[in-house]
This record gives sequence, structure tokens and C-alpha cells, in this order.
Amino acid sequence: MTIWIDPPAWPAHGRLWSHLVSDTSYEELHRFAEAAGLPRRGFEGDHYDVPEERYAALVAAGAHPVEGRELVRRLRASGLRIPKRRHERVLVSHPAPAWLPPGSRADVIASRQQEPPADTVVVRVLVQSAGSVLVVQRPDGGLDLPSVTVDRVSGRSVADAVQHLQVEAVGEVAPTELVGYVRNTVPEPPAGYPWPAPRACFAVFHQVVDPGVPFGRGHWLGLDEAADHLSERHWWPLLPEFFSHPGRHG
Repeated sequence: MTIWIDPPAWPAHGRLWSHLVSDTSYEELHRFAEAAGLPRRGFEGDHYDVPEERYAALVAAGAHPVEGRELVRRLRASGLRIPKRRHERVLVSHPAPAWLPPGSRADVIASRQQEPPADTVVVRVLVQSAGSVLVVQRPDGGLDLPSVTVDRVSGRSVADAVQHLQVEAVGEVAPTELVGYVRNTVPEPPAGYPWPAPRACFAVFHQVVDPGVPFGRGHWLGLDEAADHLSERHWWPLLPEFFSHPGRHG
């Protein structure tokens, strides 16, 4: 069980930064970071970003210094490395989630990219009108955002699926913005597993509509109520992150 740190060589926000990782588990990394007084907001899915002035203290606390390339190699070898694209941030990582086969993981990733990953299989649309969002009932009785599968066999693309949802939900096609996605990684899918393996992504897009626009199904739910009804959904961490940036929504 080892904590590793690379030299402060990564410029951002007018200073240099190091990366702090564990080659054993995220739990070990969080314990070390908490004991060292690092804020949880510095966690980036598989590592902590550490300002240069904390480097010496973390080494003194037990972090092993190593060059950046070696740190990445060790992280990949441990299986804890989370691939992501530019302008993306891992909000939550679920190693061995109960809803996936053994040995799997699920990552919730906020994104400022224009398109979701190529292996997206389901899209949801977060339809917002003033202080409310449109929700629909799931077969199990719970609530969800309007969603549809991306049927690549019949030639339907992600864009086609989003437009289908828009017409079905509010009767119009309008510009959307990618909020982020949940990525399931299932190295050894059992028989009957319904999604592509090893990776399948479940994307969430955002659309703003004028108050009073008619909708085809579902009902409006106030943003203040959303957490009570939607917080158990795997994609939920994307919403508070998205709405914490006023410039990204109406």
C-alpha cells in the first residue's frame, strides 16, 4: 500500500501543482489526504491536485516522490486510472458498484465537450423551464429524466436520439448542451448483460424551454424538490455540479 506524488510541474491558476495517487485504493488515498488536511474538492477522480507549497509536507507525511510518467504508469497498473477527455472532471467513482457485475466500475463525469463519447448507449435530456425540470415516471414507479437508447443498429445517432427525446417531451427541437455522462466499465460481462462491454456511456444533455411550453409526457418538478426524488439516480451528481455554474444554464 503506497501513496505516490510527482514533482510540482503542472501549471494552473498561477502556480505549479503535483498529483497525489494511491496504487491500492481510493479509500487509502482519501484517508491520507484527509489526515494531511487536503480538501476533498481537490480530488479529480483518480488523484488529488496538490499545490506546490504542500509538496514537502506531503512527502514528510509519507507520500513517495516519483516522476510524473512513473506515477501514471503505477496508477494504470493498479487499475485505478480513469481515462477522460479534455475539459472533463470525474465527480464520483464507484468501484465495484452493486448495480453492475463483479469487477466493474462506474464513473460520473462532468463534461464541457460538445459530444459524449462514441460508446454512448443511452441519452437523457434535462429539460429546464425557469426553476423546474421535466421528469417522467420509470417502470419501477420512480422518477427519471426523459431518456432513450441510442440504437446504432438501425442507424440512429446520439443527435437523432436527442432530437427524438426533444420532440417527444416538449414538441420541439432546440439547442442542447452536454452536461456529462456516466461511464460503466465492465471487463467481464455475464451472459445477458444488456450493454456493450467493456465500456458503455449514459449521457445527459440540457435544454431550456420557455415557461408554459406544452409537453408530451411527465410533469415539472421544482429544482428544490429534485434531490428528494432523483438523488438515487446514478447520474444525479451531474446536476448539482451543472447548476453550480450559472453561465452553463438558463
